Amino acid sequence: MAGPGERPEACLEERAVVVDELALLRLGVMSLLHAQGVDVVAETHSGREAVSVTTLERPDLVVVGRPADLPVADTVLRLSRLRPAPNVVALVAPGSEQDVAYLVALGTRGVALRVGSAEDLADVIGSARKGAQHVVGALQSSLAGSLRPRTGAPDDLLSAREREVLACLAQGRSNREIAATLSVTLATVKSHLVRIYAKLEAGNRNEALGRAVALGLLT
Repeated sequence: MAGPGERPEACLEERAVVVDELALLRLGVMSLLHAQGVDVVAETHSGREAVSVTTLERPDLVVVGRPADLPVADTVLRLSRLRPAPNVVALVAPGSEQDVAYLVALGTRGVALRVGSAEDLADVIGSARKGAQHVVGALQSSLAGSLRPRTGAPDDLLSAREREVLACLAQGRSNREIAATLSVTLATVKSHLVRIYAKLEAGNRNEALGRAVALGLLT
């Protein structure tokens, strides 16, 4: 008999979880997965629920569209922290191309457009199942120059306080929440963020987090 979180020996097919706020989109993704012989063990509109189900079911793959309760990047970050972490395919909406570099830095196996073609998504899912990383062609320009390696990133690139702010940022906290957590003023948090963005050569939160992951400042 399988223990908690373990699969029965008779259940050897690949398993997946699908999350998106729209039931129709979830249905379409599930159809593609079924066509590839993947068993969908759960589908949900909630990013938080997807993380909980993944913790319990330990699927091979999680397809993250647009959850109703969390940003795509935040959901993927939470999934990346699970052990073992599943392969993740993320679907980004038009206008969210700035998230692609961050998603790739987190180890997302595939990134496709949420409104893209079924063929593109099938290719991305197929690559993810093989453990390869695949970003659809329409989004590859978003990666150009976005994760330039910084040779020998020094341990003191960020101050101790800046690292604390960065950690809060990775947890999805707002500026006010960071200020309350660290017992500093909102103005102080904003000053730290300005310096963090400058040091990481980032223009926004997602870029900062993506480069921090790439540099090993966040795990």
